[in-house]
Amino acid sequence: MAKEYFSDLNYTLANEDTRIEFELLQNNADRVFSIAGSGARCLPLIAKNPKYLDVIDMSVSQLYLCELRLQSMKTLTYEEYLFLLGYRGALPEGDDTGDDRVALFGKLKLSEEATKYWTERIDGWKSHGFILLGRWESHFQKLGSLFRDVLKCDFTPIFAAQSLEEQVALHKKHWPTLRWNSFIRIAASEYVFNKFLYKGHFSGKADHKTEQRGPSQFIMEEFDRIFRTQLVRKNYFMQILFLGRIAFEEGLPLEAQRHIFEAVKNSKTEVRYLHGNLLEHLPLHAYDFISLSDTISYLPADDANQILQRLNAGTKPGSYMVIRSFMRAPTAVDTKGWADAKGKNEWAQHKDGTGVYQFHIYTKS
Repeated sequence: MAKEYFSDLNYTLANEDTRIEFELLQNNADRVFSIAGSGARCLPLIAKNPKYLDVIDMSVSQLYLCELRLQSMKTLTYEEYLFLLGYRGALPEGDDTGDDRVALFGKLKLSEEATKYWTERIDGWKSHGFILLGRWESHFQKLGSLFRDVLKCDFTPIFAAQSLEEQVALHKKHWPTLRWNSFIRIAASEYVFNKFLYKGHFSGKADHKTEQRGPSQFIMEEFDRIFRTQLVRKNYFMQILFLGRIAFEEGLPLEAQRHIFEAVKNSKTEVRYLHGNLLEHLPLHAYDFISLSDTISYLPADDANQILQRLNAGTKPGSYMVIRSFMRAPTAVDTKGWADAKGKNEWAQHKDGTGVYQFHIYTKS
């Protein structure tokens, strides 16, 4: 796998909509396996009270972030948690005279390694929290700043819409089509993605991708679909990209919603943090639910196509595997003993708030 790309703190929020996994996961499952990422996608699954949750990543930094998120939920009040992470009180122009993030951090019972890691980086998070520290989030914040400050694009009226009908009308009136299309052809080019986001491992490279559209055309068309079919004030990803922050709290991701926070706090789920290659760890246990994020896009074709056959032989009928792919999908998955979850791929693609993923959802026969 692309170890060079997964060797730093790439994600601190989530560029994936965890509502997909959350709605598919049954209550009180035995074992759940998930790529860690920032923790914002996998940790809300604890609200479904699985007995075990194994989170894995090739970057130990991402595991430290998962640990911090979970211990924040277990230790702090809901309001303190939102403040510590940066969902509240994190605006650059804000007056940070409320709670003290350093003091809140001091309440957490983290491992020695995680404590050391975050203490050494205290200047990065004490003022504005954690959710926008990652390379991915920083990149999209910069894009949003260019939209607003350089291209003079004001998206606020569109996000202020209270209904989809109103939003579609405002989108037609206010959307800067020419400036947006011209800019995105550069900002979402293969070169920019590969150099600044994926460090040479972009799955949408011309000689690598399975998606017929180029990255910029793909994003233009999918974002246009989102603005026509979803109320974007309820979409945290679109808010961060076009507004530079989460301005409307109805768009908070699952991890920042009170009922999820309380369910995670009270859950008895045992969480294990696994550092390494998913292909080595995944076969060790029979999992009821497996969330692979978009790691499939970075696997060699043979490993991607054989992923279902690499699972533990004791995997139970009815178990789910949820795979995302971005620009590069598996070409011929060996589904022996498994079946496509009927209608779930289309459902997930329509529901997903990022608009950039193709879904591959399977159930054990």
